[in-house]
Amino acid sequence: MKQFLAIDFETANPKRVSACALGYTIVRDGVIVESKGFLMKPIGGHAPFQTKIHGISETDTAGESDFRSKFASVAHLFDLPIVGHSMFDKQVLNALSDHFELRIRLEYTDSCALAKERLPNLKNHKLKTLAKHFQLPSFKHHDAAEDAKVCAEIFLRLQDTHMPQPLDSREEFELLATAILDDEQVDYKEACQLMYWLEDHRGRSAEMDSLLSLIRSALDDDVWEKIEGEAIHAMLKLVLHNRGK
Repeated sequence: MKQFLAIDFETANPKRVSACALGYTIVRDGVIVESKGFLMKPIGGHAPFQTKIHGISETDTAGESDFRSKFASVAHLFDLPIVGHSMFDKQVLNALSDHFELRIRLEYTDSCALAKERLPNLKNHKLKTLAKHFQLPSFKHHDAAEDAKVCAEIFLRLQDTHMPQPLDSREEFELLATAILDDEQVDYKEACQLMYWLEDHRGRSAEMDSLLSLIRSALDDDVWEKIEGEAIHAMLKLVLHNRGK
């Protein structure tokens, strides 16, 4: 796939519709031709712990319009296959599409999943780790435009492997869980990604519902603490173990 749109969202609070920034990179014939980003007014306002991560505050988005208005100028780009580094960005885009009734056609590839398949011996498959592996220039992580560009660069370098096949829900959870467990840290984006997946698959087991409750509790107080990430990491590891992985 030599023509695609790489995207990266930053969210302002734990709700998946709360995008406050979108970065995008256009690739045609295997070459990056454009890389941009923009801010938008998020639904639900800004939570302090998310602002601490990416630096985007209410002051920055106060004069911005919402995603519906911003999307009008880039809608044509979403006819391209979409690449994001994790399922988080797909989850956010789907939520925005549903909320604003945009009916975005979504052909999505998770470059993190592809990297995990192609480079199984790396210590983890996060954006910074892969950028270092491929000797890419340093970049500002959690800047949506820069993250989208690095995602595109990484995906281009993974093109000599086959595309991942669609997964059933069990395989999808195991892939998501093992990616998060690659290191001993769970960041807010991983926590949100996992929470969104669990919300869409409630009732599968008491353990998974308990994990969902733990994540919601950690995110709902607008404070992200290391001990909360450690607790989510430990419980996720237990759930995965009990599922026979």
